[in-house]
Amino acid sequence: PVTLGRIPALTFLGGQGVGGFGPYRDYNHNHNIYGNISKTLGQHSIRVGVTYNHYQKTENAAGGNQGTFAFSNNGAITGSTAKNFQQSWANFLMGYVNNFNQTSLDLTPNIQNNSFEAYVQDDWKATSRLTLNLGVRYSDFPQPVDKNHLLTTFDPTLFKAANAPTIDTAGNMCIPGAPCAGGVAPNPSYDPLNGISINGKTSPYGDKVGKADKLNFAPRVGFALDVFGNGTAALRGGYGIAYDTALYGIYEQNIFANPPFVQSPNIPNTSFDNPTSGNAKLVTSPTVLRSTATKFSTPYTQQFSLDLQQQLAPSFVLDVGYFGVLGRHLLGIVDMNEVPVGAYIAAELGSTVTGDSVKRITTGNTPTLNQIRPYKGYNALNTIQPWFTSNYNSLQVSLQKRFAGKSLVDVNYTWSRALTNNQSDRSTAPQNTYDIKSEYGRSALDRNQILTLDAIYELPFLKNQPGVVGRVLGGWVLSGIGSLNSGLPFTATLSNGIDPGGLGILGSSAAGPRPDQVADPNSGDHTFLHWFNSAAFTAIPSGVVLPG
Repeated sequence: PVTLGRIPALTFLGGQGVGGFGPYRDYNHNHNIYGNISKTLGQHSIRVGVTYNHYQKTENAAGGNQGTFAFSNNGAITGSTAKNFQQSWANFLMGYVNNFNQTSLDLTPNIQNNSFEAYVQDDWKATSRLTLNLGVRYSDFPQPVDKNHLLTTFDPTLFKAANAPTIDTAGNMCIPGAPCAGGVAPNPSYDPLNGISINGKTSPYGDKVGKADKLNFAPRVGFALDVFGNGTAALRGGYGIAYDTALYGIYEQNIFANPPFVQSPNIPNTSFDNPTSGNAKLVTSPTVLRSTATKFSTPYTQQFSLDLQQQLAPSFVLDVGYFGVLGRHLLGIVDMNEVPVGAYIAAELGSTVTGDSVKRITTGNTPTLNQIRPYKGYNALNTIQPWFTSNYNSLQVSLQKRFAGKSLVDVNYTWSRALTNNQSDRSTAPQNTYDIKSEYGRSALDRNQILTLDAIYELPFLKNQPGVVGRVLGGWVLSGIGSLNSGLPFTATLSNGIDPGGLGILGSSAAGPRPDQVADPNSGDHTFLHWFNSAAFTAIPSGVVLPG
């Protein structure tokens, strides 16, 4: 039954379709209880606090249950000059449907979680010139649960190779009632939920689908020193760790994408007025899953700094500092079911380029890789894993000149480098899951140099004029900000339907192929060999550099 209360989606070959989203019900509640106590004991200022959060997220999928009718150019007369869209539109008018698809339910999860944190901090004025900041924070961020028991993930420990389906030579699952290419037979022990963990049912972790860290202790230490004891120079430094909870939307994505709770039958060659009159097509393509880590490490950062502030003259202040951040166990998406690089060659699954001995995987033959995937019966296993790292290091210099009144000029310069092996938390996966270190490079937000100038000029007229005139027309200031910065990095990707390493990342995988540079970009003629695209060399004009 349709529960979304809107018209079905329509798609037309070669033309614009009709679609929509909703009704959408997204309710998020966060109940927070916290408390802080501060106490001064001599030279010590002590603070202690706790915080408890009960989080609840209910959100419906809001798509798919309304059904989708697809119209193609089926039935076009041989030799007809009609465009694809014209024939698709004619089939729509006549009610001839190429394919009908409808998800059985509009799921609404009930994600809940309870987190707890506590801290103790001591600001100790050790001497008249030295202040120390000492503290520690504990964070407990458990895995969320779904009170409706819809939460799923892929757990490799639950996958049994003996229960995987037979994969035929076309890359499809060989199941009873479906044709099997290559003369293979179905596996009588096939389990369609092989490796799928359901919270409160098949999960080894009870009402959760993963295990979280418990020893999340975050020490913090800092100091402030009056270098000469006369207030003209201050040296400050510090180090601290900060843990962060994962976003809960990634768990809902598992619920919306994975079996067994939603069925999405395809019925080909049916009618508009009675779409269920056709015969549902058996799903033989390996399933695409969305999953989260079963052994979850809490993401955290290490922050450190050392800064010297020096008064050069009564109106000049120079500030020079080093600031850094290290990110560990950062979230990112990976395809856990990629084929090892080059394995398709050993299995003789690729196609040979005409006139060359190079084999390649394309959009057309990529299903054949399903025969050699690590977890047979599945296509991409797009999984959120806490495997990634980042680092930020910067030199920051500031010079301020104050003038009479409120006027001043600031000049600020930052030289920095931000590096990471992952650019996003859940959208783009590493090209090769088996070689994540090759993803290491500049962060998408990295700007190596930033120069900022700002100024305030107090207008001199009428600023001391008493009465209404002075209050209305006097005391005005002009201010301005100017900024110069270096550009952002760029990652080149391919969209030509070629999988250079035969990884199986064309189609549903969160990963995608990249260009392969094999020449010196600083040479006179920039020549690149695209062995995965053609057997010929592609010449790039001198002076053009393709970013890698």
